[in-house]
Amino acid sequence: MKIKFGISTAVSIVVANMIGTGIFTSLGFQVIDIKSGFALLSLWLIGGISALIGALAYAELGTAMPRSGGEYHFLSRIYHPVLGFMAGWISFIIGFTAATAAAAMALGAYFTSALGIEATFFSLGLDKIIAIVVIFLLVALHSSNKIVGAYFQNAFTAIKVIALLILIVIGITTDVNQPINFAVNKESLKEIISPAFAI
Repeated sequence: MKIKFGISTAVSIVVANMIGTGIFTSLGFQVIDIKSGFALLSLWLIGGISALIGALAYAELGTAMPRSGGEYHFLSRIYHPVLGFMAGWISFIIGFTAATAAAAMALGAYFTSALGIEATFFSLGLDKIIAIVVIFLLVALHSSNKIVGAYFQNAFTAIKVIALLILIVIGITTDVNQPINFAVNKESLKEIISPAFAI
């Protein structure tokens, strides 16, 4: 019997893919080198526009060539099957595997940091051991039962969205003065053309 997922699970998967580790980790690295609030907002605006353009391009390709397979199918049909094959392997190795590893490593680092744990086993840090264990547990969960995996996905996506909303409310209601300036000035325009902004 084929198991079909509902709209809530489909939305959860898309939301979980879009609101991933990047928003929790990359902003910290960006703030180290970019001090202007205007430059930071500009950076995220450019990223959002780029993502929207990509989504619209995929929507057009999916409408013109309706079939599962994503980039593999599109590149194979438009250019050559070799390019589709290469894109499939790149997506598998970098797009999915590396992203999963990065998310698990961030979880391990945040978990050990929050608890103040500094432990090393077999020359691996505890944060990396946690990352490996989490990946194995999630693979086992999603492989064993698709319905349970869907409920798990929905619950954790809801927790992630609620946590972000709580952070937003705290940020809006707090009266702690921050040194970030959102005004457009000479320094903020310099940061927009800086290597840090490009990275």
